[in-house]
Amino acid sequence: MAFWGIELVAGEPITHVFEKSRGRLRISKATLGIGLSEGRSVVQCKVGNRSPILLCSLRPRTKESCSMDIEFKEDEDVVFEVIGGPTTTNVHLSGFYLAKSAHGEIRINDHSEFDEAEINGNVRTLASGLIIADLEKGQHPSTMIAIPGSKVSVSCIGQLKSNGYIFESIVSNTPFYFRLGAGEVIAGWEIGINGMRVGDKRRITIPPLLAYGSKGRQHVPPNSWVIYEIKMLSISYSVPV
Repeated sequence: MAFWGIELVAGEPITHVFEKSRGRLRISKATLGIGLSEGRSVVQCKVGNRSPILLCSLRPRTKESCSMDIEFKEDEDVVFEVIGGPTTTNVHLSGFYLAKSAHGEIRINDHSEFDEAEINGNVRTLASGLIIADLEKGQHPSTMIAIPGSKVSVSCIGQLKSNGYIFESIVSNTPFYFRLGAGEVIAGWEIGINGMRVGDKRRITIPPLLAYGSKGRQHVPPNSWVIYEIKMLSISYSVPV
């Protein structure tokens, strides 16, 4: 499994070229970039010669991110585009490739093309099994959002879902720094942290496929579900967004 992410700019469609060696593309998140526009940013995709399909509509300070679970099974190119004028805010799409294992193709879920549940408005369960729960919102929301390419620092507690054993603890005075979307953390973090702001706290329940898989890690047995409580401490962009 490999992380995937692009930035869509109005009037500049991006074509995703299918390559069998990479596996199928699965999109999990759309997030607004930083901009001054107050208007909507509408994301659409076009598969092969078919008619365009709208994926989501985002608006600053109203709805700035959208979780989704869309898998492209077709062996055709897909064109992504954000609709709007020259002042339309850019949109970041992120997801991952479903590669093949030694036992054949990995299938996260074969029951629906879009299978996501909303529970109490604060919990999202994706078709992959990943569960994202918003525990706290920052007291002073900023315009800085964790998106692919941003450098973030977090504190966290990681534990096994099976017995609650704490295998990792990173406290605020010694935060963990990494670049989102660079493959420096497990896929469950890449998906679950996307869209957070400084001060936000989330609980992310991660299936083995998006965590440490069949190999495991120190104090994490193979094929284990893990739970992370993560607090966003800082976000920075290395280049203007």
